[in-house]
Amino acid sequence: MMMNPWDGKTASFLRAITNVIILNFLWVIGSMPLFTIGPSTAAMYGVIRKWHLHQEHSVIRCYINEYRLHLKQGFVVGTPWILFGGILLVDVYYFLQISSSLKAFFIAITVVVFILYLITSGVFFPVLVHYQAKGFTLIKQAFTYSLVDPKTSFAIFLMWTGVAVTMYYAPLALFVIVVPVSMITFRFALQMFKTVEKVPRVREEYLPVGK
Repeated sequence: MMMNPWDGKTASFLRAITNVIILNFLWVIGSMPLFTIGPSTAAMYGVIRKWHLHQEHSVIRCYINEYRLHLKQGFVVGTPWILFGGILLVDVYYFLQISSSLKAFFIAITVVVFILYLITSGVFFPVLVHYQAKGFTLIKQAFTYSLVDPKTSFAIFLMWTGVAVTMYYAPLALFVIVVPVSMITFRFALQMFKTVEKVPRVREEYLPVGK
């Protein structure tokens, strides 16, 4: 009796979909206390990285391991970075409401900083989990990579803008959309890393000798 070749493919596809749903759920639960959103997001990207590079299919165990691995950097850098973006957004809204001769100046400065923040944020967590970057070096590296490959940065920016708009009109999309878009983001980030690593000055500054 011959096996149906579609059985294996169908099972693999369903397993992949299930893993994505589970990981998205773990990320939401792990981010429920807002101060844990950094470690939770780092853990999510850590799992995605393993899926891409090591063909590992585990979810819960892998998520827990990645959470422990990136716990410190997630708290020290990840969560403050995400909260900083929220503060910038509130600042933009605040300056739009005030009446002042300096209103245009404050709005312009805040918007520029916010745009740079968004561009850097696109690869912030991929850089964290892929290079194990820490502290200010992580922020600097993510910012530098974004500027060296602006096309990829802009593509990631557009994707997450679409996510933000979707969740604004359909908040429950949070439970299904974050991980799939993060997977695409990480794939784009890997292409960016390959491109940027060819730049001698960047390679010398951020990559270990011999890598």
